[in-house]
Amino acid sequence: MGFLPKVLAYCLCMTILLETAFALFTGIRGRKNLITVVLVQIITNPCVVLLMLWCGTHLRCHHAIYEIPIESSVVVVEWIIYKKCLRDLKRPFAFSLAANYFSYSFGILMSYFGLTPSFL
Repeated sequence: MGFLPKVLAYCLCMTILLETAFALFTGIRGRKNLITVVLVQIITNPCVVLLMLWCGTHLRCHHAIYEIPIESSVVVVEWIIYKKCLRDLKRPFAFSLAANYFSYSFGILMSYFGLTPSFL
């Protein structure tokens, strides 16, 4: 398997694991609700990873210049989906923001401590 499929699979699996755990921790229950959280990650994560890889390769600027707008867009897209699909979720924007912050921060910490796979 080449570099890109490995990166996409790893990032998607980690995001699903982390954000589903976050959903459970924050009280989201029920099969439909948890499946929605997973499907949202399947929709958004590959797009984010591909955009980040492209920007990191082609743009000559500090990574925050493109990471902030990309991650902010994901929070908004996920908020809209959660608002429509998880009707019993009281604060879908706060959940989207916190879940993304949690998984993004976890990834930063893994990188900082050298805990990412060698292909990343």
